Amino acid sequence: MSTVAKEVQVIKATKTGEKAEKIRVAAYCRVSTDKDDQLNSFFAQMRYYTDFVRSNDKMVLVDIYADEGITGTELEKRDEMKRLIRDCKHKKIDRVLVKSVTRFARNSLECIETIRLMKSCGVSVLFENDRIDTEKMNSELMLYIKSAFAQSEATSASRRMCTSVRMKMEDGTYYNIAHPFGYEWKEFDLVIVPKEAEIVRKIYSLYLQGASINSIIKKLKSEDTPDKIWSHNAIKYILTNERYIGDTLWQKSYTPNILPLRQKSNYGQLPKYYCEDTHEAIISKEDFYAVKRLMQERKERFYSTNKREKKFYNKKIKCRCCNWFYRTREIQNGYVWSCAKKGISFEKCPSRSYTDNVLNNAFMKLYNILKHHKKELLDETISQLQALKTKVNSGNNAILEIDEEIATLGKQNNLYGQMFANGVLDEVTYYEKSGMIKGRITDLRSRRQLIIKGDDDESCLEELRELRRIIDESPDYLTEMDKDLFSKTVKLIYAEEDGSLSFILKGDIEFRVNIAEENNGE
Repeated sequence: MSTVAKEVQVIKATKTGEKAEKIRVAAYCRVSTDKDDQLNSFFAQMRYYTDFVRSNDKMVLVDIYADEGITGTELEKRDEMKRLIRDCKHKKIDRVLVKSVTRFARNSLECIETIRLMKSCGVSVLFENDRIDTEKMNSELMLYIKSAFAQSEATSASRRMCTSVRMKMEDGTYYNIAHPFGYEWKEFDLVIVPKEAEIVRKIYSLYLQGASINSIIKKLKSEDTPDKIWSHNAIKYILTNERYIGDTLWQKSYTPNILPLRQKSNYGQLPKYYCEDTHEAIISKEDFYAVKRLMQERKERFYSTNKREKKFYNKKIKCRCCNWFYRTREIQNGYVWSCAKKGISFEKCPSRSYTDNVLNNAFMKLYNILKHHKKELLDETISQLQALKTKVNSGNNAILEIDEEIATLGKQNNLYGQMFANGVLDEVTYYEKSGMIKGRITDLRSRRQLIIKGDDDESCLEELRELRRIIDESPDYLTEMDKDLFSKTVKLIYAEEDGSLSFILKGDIEFRVNIAEENNGE
C-alpha cells in the first residue's frame, strides 16, 4: 500500500492576546481624604493616565474611574470602583491601570476577589509602582502580600488616629468639625445661626407644651421650613443633643480595628468625655432636662400601655374620616376609644370617642335587630345574590348542586344507620355503604371549598350563609355583651362623622347603628 505525502499549511503563532484593534484601557485613581494636598495628588493621577494612554498608539482610553475622599477599606462606599466592575462585566474594558495596590484596595480579601472577578471578565490589571501585572501573574501570592501590607497599614493608621483623638478628648482640646442644626463653625468655634436657633427653640417649646414629634414635624413643614425634609430621628436628635445647652459629649461612637472600618455606637465599650461650656448655648439647661424627663415619662407610659393586656376592641374600630384605627385614651374615670390621629397632629379629627359600654350596647342592639328581622335583612339578601349569580352563570350553580347532593347523601347514610340498628343490614354491608357515602361527601366538600376560594361572589355568599347559621344558633335576645359572638360575626367597625357606628359583618354586609348623644364617650 503506497502512501502519498499530504501538503500541510502551517499557520504561524501570534503573541498571546494580540488583537488587530487597540486595547481598551481604563485607569482607576483614589485618594482617601479631600484635603488640598491629597486633591493635588488626585488630579495629578488623572492627568498622568490621560497623557500616558494618549501617547501610546496601541491603547484607547475608555474612562478614568476616580473615587475622591473615599477610604479603600470598603468596596461598598466606592461608587467609581463599582462602576468600573460593572463596565468590566459588560466587556467594555480590556485592561485597568492602577498606581499601586494601596490605591486599588486596602482590604486584602476584597482586593483578591475583585482581581479574580476582573480576570473572569477577561480584564487584566497593571499595578505600576508594585510591578504586578495580573495578565502575566501565575500566582496570587505576591498580590496577596501587597494587599495584606496595605490592610495592615490602614488598620495601623486608624489605631493611631483613634489614640490621638482620645488624648485630645481627655485634655479638652478636641474639635469635632461636624456641627448640629442651629450652629456653624467659625475659626474652631461653634457659632449660633440665629434663624436656625429660633427653630430649635420652637421645637423645644412645642414639645414642652405637649406636642408629639410627628405634630412638630407637620408644623415645621407648614410654617417654618417648607423646603426642609424633617424626620422623626432629626427632631429626636435635636431634643436630646447636649450641644444645645453649650456642652459637648465626645466619643458617642467609635471605630473598631476590624475591616471594614465602620463606626459603631458606644454603649460602654469605651469611655466617654463630657466637657461643659464649650460654646454658646441655644437652650437653657432647665428646658433641656425638662424635655428629657418628659420624654422618659412618655416612653414609660407608652411601654406600660403596650405591656398591659390588649383591650377587646383593639384593631377593631376605624375612623371613617381619617381611616386610622382607634386606640385607647386615658380619661379621669378610665379610658375611651378615640381616633389614633388625635393628639399627634394639629389637624382636628371630627370623629367622636366611645366607651366600651357604648360599643357593647351598639353591638347588642345590632344583634337583636338581626335576630328578629333575619328574614328581611339576611335571607332576602342571600336570595337576591344567589339569583343574580345564577342569572350571570346562565342557571348553572355548582355550589347549589353540590349542597343538594350532600343533603341527599346525608339522608341515605341516616337510612342505612336505621337499617343496621334494626338488623336489616349486617355490619360488613353497613360499614361498606356508609364508608362510600362519607367518602363521596368528603370529596364534594373539598370540591365545594375549591369553587368558593376561586369565586369571590361565592365566597361572599358562603360568609353570608355562615352568618345566617350563627344567628340561628345564637340566643333569641342579648342582654349582655357576648365577645365570642362578636368575633364570629363582626369584621370591623367604622366610626362615622355623625357619631353613628357602621358594623361590617361576615359577607361584607354593612349595618349602621345610631348612638344616643348622651351615651357618647366624649
